[in-house]
Amino acid sequence: MFFRHARYNSPVSSELPPIPPKRGDDEGLPPLTPRPSRGPGLPPIAARPEPVRGGLPPLGRTEEARAVPKPPRPPRRLDAVRARRALVAGVAVLAIVGAGAAGGVIARVLDDEPSGTAIVDQPTGSDPGSPPVTPPTLAELPLQDAVTLASPSVVTVETATGQGSGVITSPRGLVVTNEHVISGADGATVVTSDGRSVPADVVRADGRQDLAILRPTQVVGQGARLAPEPSGGLRPGDTVFAIGSPFGLESTVTAGVVSNIGRQRAGGVPMIQTDAPINPGNSGGGLFDLRGRLVGIPTSIGSPIPGNVGIGFAVPVSRVDALLQQVP
Repeated sequence: MFFRHARYNSPVSSELPPIPPKRGDDEGLPPLTPRPSRGPGLPPIAARPEPVRGGLPPLGRTEEARAVPKPPRPPRRLDAVRARRALVAGVAVLAIVGAGAAGGVIARVLDDEPSGTAIVDQPTGSDPGSPPVTPPTLAELPLQDAVTLASPSVVTVETATGQGSGVITSPRGLVVTNEHVISGADGATVVTSDGRSVPADVVRADGRQDLAILRPTQVVGQGARLAPEPSGGLRPGDTVFAIGSPFGLESTVTAGVVSNIGRQRAGGVPMIQTDAPINPGNSGGGLFDLRGRLVGIPTSIGSPIPGNVGIGFAVPVSRVDALLQQVP
């Protein structure tokens, strides 16, 4: 097995190898020999016995059966006590269902109210125009809604030697990506989800953790909210999804589960293992949970072949937050 970074440099051919020519008649399985009528030493099979005459008549309705009238079906009655009990049970069920529906409506109305914990203050500093902060979402969302919430924060990162992905972070609008995506470059171009190309400077790079921070020259979009818990609060079996630009296909979504949160790469850097498909070009993109929060940065795959086999690794969001804190 080898580990391969998920950076994209050139198109991958989908052409299949040619089919080898068919072998001659003298190769392959030997021809079948005729089967003997019966094996040696076995007694002959006895002749089939004649059917027994008489016995039971064939199935069907006889004239006598047709002549006998069917007894009338007794009327179906329900005891008065049973009827009253059934009526009371039905009313009770309707009352419970009605109360649950009303509670659901009230809960939905309360959930639609603006959250009192949303961050509204925009810090000042050298970053040009901080983007709006996404309000916290506590409950898990359907996968489609979580993808809709997270997608605007994922960008494509281009350099002179290749391309990868990146994630805009709240509240300062800095872009996090992998160090190997921008390795050897002083700057990069950030392609936003709405198709704009914005220059960006490299302000931090950590090759040991394979993380880098870019500062765009202008606002590039909505920032993702970072999960505050260690390792994103993930457990094996949790559903996660990755968004990036594998093979140059922007805003590609792949989903899977967390396989392990305790893997370590060389140097003891913790890693999240997931079976969400990660391919070249996903490097630096986002790994998100069903709350739409950033929980990791996909960085590499483990595979015996140069392609995805469901063994992907991401740097935990706690390491991302620690590096962001170092940017003045």
